[in-house]
Amino acid sequence: MPVKLNHYYSINPIKRREYQKFVIGKFIPGVNKLGMHTVAVWSVMVGAYSEIVFESVANDLDLLEQAMRNPDYRKLTNALFQYIKNYQTKVLVKTGKKDTYSTDIRAETVKFNQMWDLISDKKDDYGRYTIEEFYPLLEDLGISVATEWEVLIGESPSIICEGRAKNVDSLIRNLQSEKFRHAKGRLKDYVENYESRILTFHIQKIKGYKSASYNIISE
Repeated sequence: MPVKLNHYYSINPIKRREYQKFVIGKFIPGVNKLGMHTVAVWSVMVGAYSEIVFESVANDLDLLEQAMRNPDYRKLTNALFQYIKNYQTKVLVKTGKKDTYSTDIRAETVKFNQMWDLISDKKDDYGRYTIEEFYPLLEDLGISVATEWEVLIGESPSIICEGRAKNVDSLIRNLQSEKFRHAKGRLKDYVENYESRILTFHIQKIKGYKSASYNIISE
């Protein structure tokens, strides 16, 4: 089962050009070679926590652990530290409640990620509500729920609902709707520490005939 490794950080503004050269030329090829496929790098458009979310996946937890223990991975991350600050990571596994996750992401996609912690004595009610009502409502609003993830290693909130939308204008309009606000209010009967972020491409994977390349989208 695919396992996700997210890197969270802010770019040192005085080293932005050097960062771009390094992450495209060395960091992405390096982690890909180790078996941690770079899906995309996202810029946080709305929401707190970090400026950048670097999204990568491995085929399973054992392969991810093996890659992260590789000396080459430590060299890559140590080199990355020269250009960034406020670095954190999270290892995510699928909860199995909702899963249409794909590493192929349309060029115009924006992400809407929601995070929360479960209220322990309401876990069953939460499961019924999200599967039967909340996630179907998101789909009706044009927010495709790719996967519900659990944070295996890293800071809380412990659940991440990864949503994808076609463009930011329609996404924001739908988030302002009475339907979404009511549904989110009901969700908070079962969860706590709710957060959300809207993400746009910072670095996008471009699929070629034989291989993929990566382009900087936002500065």
